[in-house]
Amino acid sequence: MAVEALKLIREGEEEGRKLIEEARERAAKLMKDAEEEVNRIKENAREEAKSLAVQISDKYAKKGEEEERAIMKNARAEVEKLRSTAESNLDPAVNLVLEKILGLR
Repeated sequence: MAVEALKLIREGEEEGRKLIEEARERAAKLMKDAEEEVNRIKENAREEAKSLAVQISDKYAKKGEEEERAIMKNARAEVEKLRSTAESNLDPAVNLVLEKILGLR
């Protein structure tokens, strides 16, 4: 009977060791899976951040191009206005210079 009791105790201890080992293995697997999931989430976040950065960059590049076109349009209009004013003043200016040089008036 004592031998039977010792045998049962040994079997119980062995079963306990197996359960502990299985629990450790499951815990290790859970940790590994969790780390892999964290790494996957981080990588997805990096990719999304890169994509968002490209979108933002493209958006502001387009805005910059639009503003550049508007500024250039205004600058061309101002140049034309100044050119027109200069051309309209050219003949009177030439006449004034000639009058001064020739001593007319």
